[in-house]
Amino acid sequence: MKKWYNIEEEVRMKRNRISYLLKVKGVKQNHVAKKMEVSEQTFSNWCRNITQPDLLQAYELARIIGVSMEELIEKEEE
Repeated sequence: MKKWYNIEEEVRMKRNRISYLLKVKGVKQNHVAKKMEVSEQTFSNWCRNITQPDLLQAYELARIIGVSMEELIEKEEE
């Protein structure tokens, strides 16, 4: 049986990916924002999928929290 695409689930997972990785790694949002020299509001927006980091920011984010770019952007398997 074909599984239907669930856009709400996709959005939820994207919205929570950065927050999830921060929690797993034990890193605080304000710490990463400061290291990346972005405002806490900007970083919070990334965590809530309101805006997204650009490619260089995503690379720096992955480096700071200790994950690969693949881990940062991959979708969780169900």
